[in-house]
Amino acid sequence: MALPFLEAMQSRPARAAAATDLHFFAFFYPNGTERALWVPQAGPLTAETLSPALVDFGGFEAEKIWPAGGAIYEDVTVVGGINHSGVSLDIHEPGLALTAHRGAKAGVPGAPTLDQVIADQIGGDTPYRNLALSSTPSQDIVQGHISFREDGQVASTERSPSKLFEQLFSDGTTPDGDAVAMAARRTSILDRVKSDAGRLNQRLGTEDKKRVDQYLTSVSELEKQLGGTTDAGCSAPDAPGAADDWHTKSKYFIDLGVLAMACGMTRVVSLQYSDSWGVHYAGYDLGEGIEGLSDWSDHFISHKLGDTDRAKDLDSLPQAEATRIANLRVLTTGRFKARRFSYLVEKLKSYPTASGTLLDDTLAMFVAENGDGDSHSRENMPVLLAGRAGGFKTGRSVQVQGNTGALHASVLRYFGVDATDYGDPMGNPIADI
Repeated sequence: MALPFLEAMQSRPARAAAATDLHFFAFFYPNGTERALWVPQAGPLTAETLSPALVDFGGFEAEKIWPAGGAIYEDVTVVGGINHSGVSLDIHEPGLALTAHRGAKAGVPGAPTLDQVIADQIGGDTPYRNLALSSTPSQDIVQGHISFREDGQVASTERSPSKLFEQLFSDGTTPDGDAVAMAARRTSILDRVKSDAGRLNQRLGTEDKKRVDQYLTSVSELEKQLGGTTDAGCSAPDAPGAADDWHTKSKYFIDLGVLAMACGMTRVVSLQYSDSWGVHYAGYDLGEGIEGLSDWSDHFISHKLGDTDRAKDLDSLPQAEATRIANLRVLTTGRFKARRFSYLVEKLKSYPTASGTLLDDTLAMFVAENGDGDSHSRENMPVLLAGRAGGFKTGRSVQVQGNTGALHASVLRYFGVDATDYGDPMGNPIADI
């Protein structure tokens, strides 16, 4: 709340304004997708250039527990060409999805995961340095975790939305105190600033008075912004209901994780939607008849026709027809995954901040353990980046050549981390990211 520089202050040093708090949200969904369906051509993202799997970035209707979503393609960058095969040497290793460092032990990172590195940089004095959330009940070190600290130690991971709610809002308030008291303190500070500035204004020259008037206008705008975020964002929400499946758990985790960011409880969240085997689509009625997903698991659908772990109800069909349906099902799951990331982006956009919305202060990242679910290839990973933290540019599709170390080095720059040589295998920052 420092005053603007005035001529009357020429003998005193000016103070710089505080930087905006940055945030990071990692979103993991297993089994990858088909690159040809996922990655648009390089260039601006528009409603016309969206790929078949990402077409819902242009908006979609309400779906079971998920509300309708608006257009988000201007808020996203699609990254194609990232090679993860040097880090993950085997198939289906969620534990390596957020790392650029292969480890001595299979499936376990050799260094802290990206969310942990970022938490070290921006965690600050928030009540929670980071929140690691997982919708899978599996506690297997490789299948049940995506967030790791030094020496392959798993981060403390919450698997129950209701327990997370109790942890964050056990007394009906934020850990920093009652929301009403917070608003009162802020109002008191702003009133005092305006009063002091008003008295000072009586003793200033014409040019300094203009600067103070501009300053008071900015204070009034800040007052409105703080009022909006305090009342709507930081009072305790309703407790989550029963959550016994991956989709419901993940929605609740997104809601609570983003709210925790908006309330200043944490600046870093990681969410594991599922392990590699568990998530399925029973009850969602995605597709009609035999073209639908039924209750097949995402893993079985990803394998199409040529693997033991496949949806075997297509086996009796002619090859061409079976192939057509298997490809259509993979497209359907790809669109579902994109819609779930869209929900996260929309949720981040729903909280106002001094710089616009929480999305303007956040980088959200979609990752998987495989690139192509059918072949298990990890040479073209399905990476999405959303938000504008640190000046990140969105609304585009970029085709790059680089490994996961290069990707993470590029991301870390937006959080003030100089990672010129990063990862094992090592990579350098990619100019287009």
